[in-house]
Amino acid sequence: MIENRAGNNSTANGDTMSTTLYIADLHLQSSTPKLTELAFELLNTLECEHLFILGDLFEYWIGDDSIDHTAEAVSQKLKTLHKRGTEIKVMHGNRDFLLGDSYVSGFGGTLVSEDTIKLDIAGKPTLLMHGDTLCTDDKQYQFYRRMVRNRDWQKDFLAKSVSEREATARMIRSTSKASGSRAHKNSIADINADTLLQTVDSHQVERVIHGHTHRPALHTTTADQKFERLVLGDWHPDHAVIAVSDAENCELVKWDGSTLTSLA
Repeated sequence: MIENRAGNNSTANGDTMSTTLYIADLHLQSSTPKLTELAFELLNTLECEHLFILGDLFEYWIGDDSIDHTAEAVSQKLKTLHKRGTEIKVMHGNRDFLLGDSYVSGFGGTLVSEDTIKLDIAGKPTLLMHGDTLCTDDKQYQFYRRMVRNRDWQKDFLAKSVSEREATARMIRSTSKASGSRAHKNSIADINADTLLQTVDSHQVERVIHGHTHRPALHTTTADQKFERLVLGDWHPDHAVIAVSDAENCELVKWDGSTLTSLA
């Protein structure tokens, strides 16, 4: 499937393929311009009909009324993509959960308020999600998630001045980095297998695509029903692990700034 990805989304008989791109955990911010460059090169190279951003497009987000030059540049790039005919859908992550309709609609995208999207992808019922709701062993994070996703908490937070919000965001990030040993974090930061099985069963899907854990891989699981799990990677200055699909295939690929390589 990769041979037709860069710049030419056509089959051998000339028919146009409907390409969909799935990305997550870019964590874009002004202090890491190479991540933004890598993302822009991908969007310039790969023609896609649909783009799903499955959370954490930005490292943090304190409100649509506080947009720096990186967020503005991202908006302009996505607006150009949308004008070329790409449908863009954006989910919240654990870092940019305050991303609002004003920013997303500004580039022609759709902000998804639900935690999941169920679609038929390459012939399989598939669930798209950020992935943090699967990490139920991390009790501290799940408590934090319930707090910051509360409408009243968000209303109170957004009512503060930009400087107050920035200070709070810095404090939260600092506390998160300092809490717990690395071994402890590694033991609880991945998904909970029972939660995954319950999610697959309740949504009746055969594939799950998510990010959040920063552990890119393709997992094939056999339980009561066989399903696969594609885990997207967090972005690095020189590469990213994403997913692409068309009518027949869905796979993880590595983007290095110029080429896509299948991880199958």
